Amino acid sequence: GGGAIDAANIMKPALSRGELQVIGATTIEEYRKYVEKDKALERRFQPVTVPEPTVEETIQILRGLARKYEAHHKLRYTDEALVACVKFASQYINDRFLPDK
Repeated sequence: GGGAIDAANIMKPALSRGELQVIGATTIEEYRKYVEKDKALERRFQPVTVPEPTVEETIQILRGLARKYEAHHKLRYTDEALVACVKFASQYINDRFLPDK
């Protein structure tokens, strides 16, 4: 709420002078609530809509991350487990998007 607005007001001068570059991630709803309503802030951002990855793309993402987590947790993920996780998450979790599911 108020913290987001305060941070935006602090950043606007530096953004307008080109002294600060920002990459942010938000939902469409949050963008509309916090950025679109502040025209001075909105002028300083270029939205890039990133679609939800497909099931196959999400499997590839997990395959790319698996070794890092295996080393950290000292365990092994089978490829079958990764595929099942993505397919079940896609089917049964409806309030979030891949790969966050």
